[in-house]
Amino acid sequence: MNASQLFETVASLPLQVLVVVVSIVVLSRFVDHAATNCRLWTIGFVAILGLIAAAFLLPHLRLFNDVSRLSESAARTMFVLQIWIIKALVVVWAIGLTVVLVRRLGRMIVLSQFFSQRCRVMTDEEIATLPLGEQDELPKHLRWLVSFEKHGPFCWQLQRPTIVLPSCLLREEEEVLRHVLLHELEHLRTNHPLQHFLQGTCNALLWFHPAIWWAARNAELTREFHCDEVAAKAGKTVASYLKTLAKVAEQSATAPTCTLAFGRRKSAIVRRTERLVSQVETAHGPDSSHAHRRASLAIGCLVLVVLVVSQLWLPVNVLASSRTPVSPWPTWTANLLHEFGVSVRDYERFDARHDLNELLNADED
Repeated sequence: MNASQLFETVASLPLQVLVVVVSIVVLSRFVDHAATNCRLWTIGFVAILGLIAAAFLLPHLRLFNDVSRLSESAARTMFVLQIWIIKALVVVWAIGLTVVLVRRLGRMIVLSQFFSQRCRVMTDEEIATLPLGEQDELPKHLRWLVSFEKHGPFCWQLQRPTIVLPSCLLREEEEVLRHVLLHELEHLRTNHPLQHFLQGTCNALLWFHPAIWWAARNAELTREFHCDEVAAKAGKTVASYLKTLAKVAEQSATAPTCTLAFGRRKSAIVRRTERLVSQVETAHGPDSSHAHRRASLAIGCLVLVVLVVSQLWLPVNVLASSRTPVSPWPTWTANLLHEFGVSVRDYERFDARHDLNELLNADED
């Protein structure tokens, strides 16, 4: 992949990601169902990672190719400029990625120390006293921990699902504790830690993209919406769950980072409260069949958007040939296919007016 192809990729990929994120936000408002919206964000993060992989591994259509009209001298000048821009962007991106990964590693070390030094495993007697019934499904190999510090409850999963409860919470009323347990169990039951991991991977690779920051905040809030709804419906009244939310959320801001805390930001707590209140006021919503049709339609639309946007490429590749509407295969993918005896085109079919050898030599220099 030469500098012009790489410039085309880094210019088009952020636009593709922006379209996907905006589409999910719009579809989420159309569906207005927390469980479905969680699935939309999971599909969205997988799609974003897929777009990144496809951009660097697969060819793509060139629906617009205005740069082919450039004169040879203008194309040469732009190509040299793209080389310098790409070198600068790669350095900045690598520095940013390193900073993000170092911070993530530091948080993981702090969390590991928190588990080993500030928590203890709950005894079987303590687990037996938790206000959970036979109808409450528990993940396999679930680990219960009690923290010695005062903070909000949270769950986490790398190999084993883990729920951490502060010791002060165990002394709360049974209804409050049950609300918290149902909330955290729903996070684990619906694989929210996996979505959190996908979200974190997108954040690391595209740390510079405001749309990814926006997507992370929306996905986090959607996960909490869903768990709030499940826990509130399983309780006596929504009003009782709101009391739990207000009481426990005050302590949740101090929960360790990189975990699924009960509540971290005051603004998010306000929005979660407003959503629960609005659901009480509109208790007679659409029936389940209508909601299911909306969910299927939204997921289908998102998949269609991803397929279309994967071919949305800005016409900035000065080496792009007007003789074919398809880009060449990236060199590393083409070399791998050649090893298996599959012949693919990994070069541009240049117009006669372009001096390919001279431009490529400039790239190597």
